[in-house]
Parts: sequence; structure tokens; C-alpha cells
Amino acid sequence: MIRLAPLTAILVAVATPAMAQDAPGYDFRERTRVLAFDPGRFFAGRFEPMIAIRYMGDDYDYPVYALALQAGCNPAEQPEQRLDCGRRLIARMVRSPYDGTPPRPRARGQRLFGTLTTARPDSDDALRRALDAAALEWVEADVRQCAPAMAHLATLRDVRFTLPVDLDKPLFEMVLHADKVRVDTGDYLTRSHYEGWAKPGTAGAWADAFAKSLEGCWKPASAPVPWRAAAK
Repeated sequence: MIRLAPLTAILVAVATPAMAQDAPGYDFRERTRVLAFDPGRFFAGRFEPMIAIRYMGDDYDYPVYALALQAGCNPAEQPEQRLDCGRRLIARMVRSPYDGTPPRPRARGQRLFGTLTTARPDSDDALRRALDAAALEWVEADVRQCAPAMAHLATLRDVRFTLPVDLDKPLFEMVLHADKVRVDTGDYLTRSHYEGWAKPGTAGAWADAFAKSLEGCWKPASAPVPWRAAAK
């Protein structure tokens, strides 16, 4: 990420190298984002998660992770699974694999796309098989049993979903090649949305910190992987 603040050389042209083109007919990168990194696919039988987060790296939208939080009972579950679901709060996450600690989060998505480029899937079925073999992390956590996550979740009421515009500033701040966070929250008829870089004080920064607060609480997910879940 390159951050310019204040901007004093706005006339300098910035060239972004073109991404290698796929053979016409099937874009496995975009289909990976749809099939594996759409939080709406993480809970069968539910339309909108309570919180949905997608972290994408750089201008190329390298998929780093996606997270969904769902409260309450799930209509798709068996009756015996619904006995104690009234206060349930479950988070599920898919994350691109990486051995060790990546130098930057986007390296996870770059590594995944590199693996898929080798496989060269040319259909959704072929992509699903490639994703099965790609060792993505698919995990879940009982958030009510994860103290750091519950503490962070309690600060959600203070999150700002809009950026203030300061008309008194003669110059503005510009961020290039930043990783991007999309977060949607809501319940019933109310939804809030943020999409942008994880600027401190924004919903994007809050969302990424919430994902980090769940480290140490994840376990293998009990649900099918999202790219094998039934389409809604």
C-alpha cells in the first residue's frame, strides 16, 4: 500500500500493469471469489449473515479471507441441533492458505491464484475440484466462548460506517494499491455497508480487527465448504 498524505503531486500518472488474461470463456479468479469467498454461502438456509466480511488484496482483489457471523437458529439444521440455538453466535471463515506468516495479507490470495493457475480450471466443476485440493482453511468458532471476540464485538455500536468529509481541509488523502475490506452488518430491515481500505476508525479496520480477535478460537467447520454449498 502506498499512502500519499497530503497529495502534492496529483498530476503524476500511475500506471497499473495489466493482469495476465485468461482464455476466453471462463474467469476462474472471479468464480473463485463467488464460489469460495461469498459470506452469504456460509450458512445454509439463511439469507443474510449478521456480519459479513471480505478481505481482498491490492487492486487485483486477491482473496485473503471471508467471514460470516450468524446469530440464532439455522432452519437447515436437524431438530436435535436446534435445542440450544437460541443464544448461539457462530462465526465461519474461509482463508487462503499460506505456510507460516505472509509478508502481507494479500500474499495468501496471490498464492491461491498461483495454485489455481497451475490447475487451469475451465468450469465451475473443475474449479471446485481445484479448490478441494488447494488446502484452504475452512473454520468456525463459537463466538460466545471466545472472550477476545466478544469484547471486540461489544464495540460494534461505536463503529462509523461513513467517512466524514472535512471541507476545511484544502488537500485530501489518497491511498493507492491498498488491500480492501468490505463489511456488511444488519438485522431484519436494517443494513450498514462499508467498502474501502482499513483506515483506522472505519468499519473496515474494525472488521479486520474482529477477524484477528477470533484467532485461537477457530476449529474445523462442521458445515460443507462454501464452494460445495447449494446455491441460494
